[in-house]
Amino acid sequence: GVLNKLLILAQLHQEELSIHLAQAALEDIAAARPTVSAEQILEVVAHHYQISQEELTGPSRARRFARPRQIAMYLMREETTASLSQIGRALGGRDHSTVLHACERIARMIEENEQLRREVTAIREILHRASRVPI
Repeated sequence: GVLNKLLILAQLHQEELSIHLAQAALEDIAAARPTVSAEQILEVVAHHYQISQEELTGPSRARRFARPRQIAMYLMREETTASLSQIGRALGGRDHSTVLHACERIARMIEENEQLRREVTAIREILHRASRVPI
């Protein structure tokens, strides 16, 4: 995809491949990608796991709330430009190291657990469908 676009741009503009041309190609792709907000992630994850957003961002360490919270952290890191600190604040004032640990844990679990991989994929699909709908 990106490489083909880059080659076509180089031919079209009769330029050699360069960093400048690659940046231009990537900017176009990034602009076309639907944006997902932290708020949308909180809403969709809470709905998917049938918990409230208050429970998702709250202090409880119960697995029923902690796992969806970790998934929300992971998705915010993957789907938004939010920093670890910003993600922590969005999820009840958690420390950036807590967010990093959660993201690493969910990434590992996705590799090992087919059910979790399907859940995260389903949530991502909902997020990307929702982000394409004009408000």
